[in-house]
Amino acid sequence: MRILVVADEYPWPPRTGYRQRLHWVLRTLASHHVVDLLAVVLDERNAAEPPPADIPLSQIAVVAAGARPGPRIGRLGRWLIGRHPRSLLWRDWQAPRAQLQRWSDRRYDAVWFSHAPAYLALADQVTAPHIVDLDNLDSSVLRHRRHNTHPPGQGTLRRQLAARLGQVADAVDERRWRRLERQATARATVVVCSDLDRTRLGGTNVWVVPNGYERAQVPAPTERDPTPAATPVLIMVGLLTYEPNRDAANFFASTILPHIRRSHPDARFHMVGRYDSESAVNPWRNLPGVQVLGEVADVGAELAAADIAVVPIRFGGGTRIKILEAFAHRIPVVSTAVGCEGLDVVDGEHLLVADDPASFASACIRLYEDADLRTNLVAAAAELWSSRYRWTMLSPAIVSAVQAAVGEDHPEPDHPASQADHDDPRPGWANQ
Repeated sequence: MRILVVADEYPWPPRTGYRQRLHWVLRTLASHHVVDLLAVVLDERNAAEPPPADIPLSQIAVVAAGARPGPRIGRLGRWLIGRHPRSLLWRDWQAPRAQLQRWSDRRYDAVWFSHAPAYLALADQVTAPHIVDLDNLDSSVLRHRRHNTHPPGQGTLRRQLAARLGQVADAVDERRWRRLERQATARATVVVCSDLDRTRLGGTNVWVVPNGYERAQVPAPTERDPTPAATPVLIMVGLLTYEPNRDAANFFASTILPHIRRSHPDARFHMVGRYDSESAVNPWRNLPGVQVLGEVADVGAELAAADIAVVPIRFGGGTRIKILEAFAHRIPVVSTAVGCEGLDVVDGEHLLVADDPASFASACIRLYEDADLRTNLVAAAAELWSSRYRWTMLSPAIVSAVQAAVGEDHPEPDHPASQADHDDPRPGWANQ
């Protein structure tokens, strides 16, 4: 078969969770089929690294699609009178649509879309069965953000008003995303990364392709010295251009770390992950004990120097590869409930779970001071990762999703369509 993969980011180097997932999707598909890749990026300069030699892609096109021209007030107006979430209205998809028109003479057996925006904007350009990888359910991201971030009522009157308006807009967009996600399950084969997300979506044409993490060798129990450093080092790995990660980093640095430093004044918090500009991270650099390391060539080296991996995520979707990465490197983990949802983990067996700042800090202190707890957690977590969350054993699920898409028709739902369904355009609404 010939398969087209359409992604809204270039996958190499695979230093983020999303890039790692996309890397393994491409590697799996290319080992079975002829594969073309269309990567829709914000900046073509970030797509300079060639694919690995063991991923033989037939064609690669990298196309920049930045912000739509025109004032922001125009996007606000389209949002107010339209039916689409804010996050779908800012990007200009004309260039990737033109690229697909140039490829119109190619006959694809299936198209794999990574993320909903690329599917909604470009699906009408390719006549073939569609697979849509919703590794993040945007409706869940917004639901978590409304309920788990600081509620209105704090700060100046202007900030309180902005927070209230933000919650209202999130509620509107959450409903819009739920409708679009339901429509995707009716029109395409949908892939999610956990049984929890499959339950949230409903429908019968939803396949689970879990997230994974791969190491060249499974670590031996003696790989790490179980004795913690004299100065506690806590690490968070995550793309700092991604809003849930920025919120998590700020939540830990400004609210949780001060609790820890009351017991361990020398405790340090290392932020590892790419960021846009120095101005975005300078406020954190001024906080006691915080070190912003940015993107690093070897995450493993930074993990090896850390005592605890923290995942203070308050809103997000999908599952966190950063947890699997820590498990694989035998680093004990403290996470919020949202941070570890969708993974088959047990609080107190594979990691510690806490949500409020004081409880999260207490869990970190307990894990740092209790050698037996630390040893037991990393052993169980490493076994869970090795037996269930390695990409080499998850790849068959990718193949199964493609086979399901090619072998089945995808009619409209049997129930009568609501007026909202009639009002919504089919995929390809962008730039028309």
